Amino acid sequence: MPHRFQKKRPPFISRPRHKRSDEVIRLKGRMKRDADEYGGMFTSHLVLDEPDRPDLYNQWFDFYFPGLDRFTIWNAEIVTARKAFWYAAHELAYLRTTAMLTPEEHSVESVMEFEPAEFSNTGKVLSYRLIERKTMRYEKFGGLTFFEQWEKLESEIVREAPPTIHELFRLDRRYAYGIGLYIVLDVDVIDRTAIEQAITKFREMGETDWQAANSVPRERLPIVSEKDALAAMMGTGKEN
Repeated sequence: MPHRFQKKRPPFISRPRHKRSDEVIRLKGRMKRDADEYGGMFTSHLVLDEPDRPDLYNQWFDFYFPGLDRFTIWNAEIVTARKAFWYAAHELAYLRTTAMLTPEEHSVESVMEFEPAEFSNTGKVLSYRLIERKTMRYEKFGGLTFFEQWEKLESEIVREAPPTIHELFRLDRRYAYGIGLYIVLDVDVIDRTAIEQAITKFREMGETDWQAANSVPRERLPIVSEKDALAAMMGTGKEN
């Protein structure tokens, strides 16, 4: 899954140790100030455990916590196995749909054009809007558009050829702030308990890349796409 705060500035790990140590001290101070909100093991820019927020919207979270040494900050993204499954199916469906297009068709579907939408009194462009293009329907897709075919394949993949998902920790040392850490955890929602569980397990594993030997059981994963699940929750689509 895509990460944040990458790659234009020099990596955090390329900084001198004393500067990294200063950043860790600042992070710990912030964690102490935020302890009432996040519990003291981590901090974040995001709202956690928002009252009455549906579980389907609590499938991921971004947060920061210090490493076991004095020089490391973990810049973490955690997702449920369900969210990782949806993302994998979404990406696989996109690749398969794109592979069915000619280079010319792919170019047409990829290009986004904008036009000025708002001007200042001096004529300076203040904002732009996306130009709507003619909808292309493809005989090879049975008359569907690119996006309709993408959604169709995504639903088929979820039902008939589900991707394999493992719990894991994956490091990315290119981050400008801290070291990137992508976490997949087999839980129903991402809340404080799940994040603290992940941090504890990561430290027990030695703060390194890791993947569970066994995949997440199929019965723990969805049988509909994320779009269909959200539509069902809103009462506008197919039920699970």
